[in-house]
Amino acid sequence: MLHPVDLPGVPAALGAIRGIDLVSPSDEAGVMQAIGSCPVLVTRRWREAYLHPGLRWVQAMSAGYEQFPINALEEAGVTLCTASGLHASVAEHAIGLLLTLTRDINGSMSSARVQRWNPHDAAEVSEMTIVILGLGAIGQAIAHRLSTWGCRLIGVTRSPEARRPHVADVRPLSRLTEACREASALLVAIALTPDTRGLVSGHELDALGGGWVVNVSRGGVLDEAAMVARLADGRLRGAGLDVFAREPLPADSPLWKLPNVVCTPHMAGMSPRYASRLAGLVAHNLRAFQGHAPWRNRVC
Repeated sequence: MLHPVDLPGVPAALGAIRGIDLVSPSDEAGVMQAIGSCPVLVTRRWREAYLHPGLRWVQAMSAGYEQFPINALEEAGVTLCTASGLHASVAEHAIGLLLTLTRDINGSMSSARVQRWNPHDAAEVSEMTIVILGLGAIGQAIAHRLSTWGCRLIGVTRSPEARRPHVADVRPLSRLTEACREASALLVAIALTPDTRGLVSGHELDALGGGWVVNVSRGGVLDEAAMVARLADGRLRGAGLDVFAREPLPADSPLWKLPNVVCTPHMAGMSPRYASRLAGLVAHNLRAFQGHAPWRNRVC
């Protein structure tokens, strides 16, 4: 069963996979009516009621999996796989947010709305020191792109011992504050887990000084209130945000109006090519489900 999605092409792409009977309800009521008869669930969301006796495999549509009850799924013998590696557009989006801030494209757009001609200096990303927090598929894709620009990259990750081809300087999470002191920008691409919730606090933002922060992971990784305070008084130069503590972003959030903030509506992973990539992953894991291939992106 495919949980209702607003991503173009996904139902058609999954429906074209040979050997499956796709159930694609249009709303949550339809999900609850059909869930008991489906051993496989493809979804971005989770409710306790989805864990029925016949469920055997959950294929997440996101790289993150903090919404899923890992222990409960393991106890029930349910396999969970993520969509890690399908979201190349997130790396492009992160760099796009960074460039919008550093080149002050957001400021020029604001000036254009009132027909004000205001040429001025703006920072260069080339040769900048940048911290990439999280070196999974998305973090490494960001590093791969920035490495050709002559940037000095510092990777901060839970597994610093693993080799990363595009990042020579890799450090553990415990050294995040230290890394921020050396950098002009922090790009957040780490999964939200109990040990990363609130990881980017006021201490890390203060260490970054008059720099920029970009978040394309999850809002909970970053202390949003601390960030807003530093953006408002100028201690932090700017923020590019695709994810937030609450989504949709509440109408009364100060992030809507701060001139040094660029907000996008959690769309970094949305791309016309996502549907075919997801279908390829599901087709592969269908063979694994049938015992004919190893699982890809298996969490439990």
